[in-house]
Amino acid sequence: MRGPNRSEEGGFSLLEALVSLALFMVVLTASLSVYSQSRMIYTRSETKTDVQQNARLAMGEMARQIRMAGYFPENFLDTPPSPLLSDPLLVATDLFLTVHGDVDGSDASNGFSYCLDGSVLRRTRDATNQVGAYTCSDGDVLAEHVTDLRFTYYDAGGDPVPNPPDAPYELDGQDPGAIPDLDDTAERGSIRRIVITVTVEEPTPQGGVQVYQLASDVWLRNG
Repeated sequence: MRGPNRSEEGGFSLLEALVSLALFMVVLTASLSVYSQSRMIYTRSETKTDVQQNARLAMGEMARQIRMAGYFPENFLDTPPSPLLSDPLLVATDLFLTVHGDVDGSDASNGFSYCLDGSVLRRTRDATNQVGAYTCSDGDVLAEHVTDLRFTYYDAGGDPVPNPPDAPYELDGQDPGAIPDLDDTAERGSIRRIVITVTVEEPTPQGGVQVYQLASDVWLRNG
């Protein structure tokens, strides 16, 4: 009599085992590929969200404060300063802006500068007769991974100042780093609207970069 073979005993032949293993590896590889792609998309989405949030917070803070330039609570005291405080814009270039007034709700007017220190967007605060009000280092950090900060200025008629607005420019010839001259404020005094543009760039885990640009159109309330 013939004894039972492997197939009659219900076992697997070597060929069947190899085919099953090959199919398993194909399914596993496909699953890992789908997971990897999903993870990459999720990471990129998270990075983009972080970059956008970073830029939005910085832009919102700057826009809110710059809008209040020219508000001088000291001018409404029983004994106001003489002469009255004035000049909402002290330094205005394509890369650097110093505003004057109580823009932070402290009931005291100071100079506030917004500028790019390397890849860090900073805001400095100091008395207007101090050089610290017109410098960029050691200020509060508003945003990191910033690659570009730009200011564009317009008068009440909507015309750019200077016209044409070819960068670089310093309104009334006043640069940051020193107490500005306020004898001639023809350009700075004509500004009613400022467009701020911030570009943020952040590396991704895959070795690329995520870039996000945000612009804000700010009308001065107290010009």
